[in-house]
Amino acid sequence: MAKTSTASNVTVRNAKTGQFVTVRGAQSLKGSKFAIKKNVDLTKPIAEQALKGKPQTSKHAAKG
Repeated sequence: MAKTSTASNVTVRNAKTGQFVTVRGAQSLKGSKFAIKKNVDLTKPIAEQALKGKPQTSKHAAKG
């Protein structure tokens, strides 16, 4: 069975390189209350950006 998608594709021009890029699912959150922080770059791993600047916690509790 073929996958179907209702998400739209938008072609945009990268201002730095001049290349055209197709962005899948553009405006899929339009009208949604979900907010994306301004400093999050959606072209980079989101989890890595979310954890950036947070204190690291050990997986193992210290004994003693």
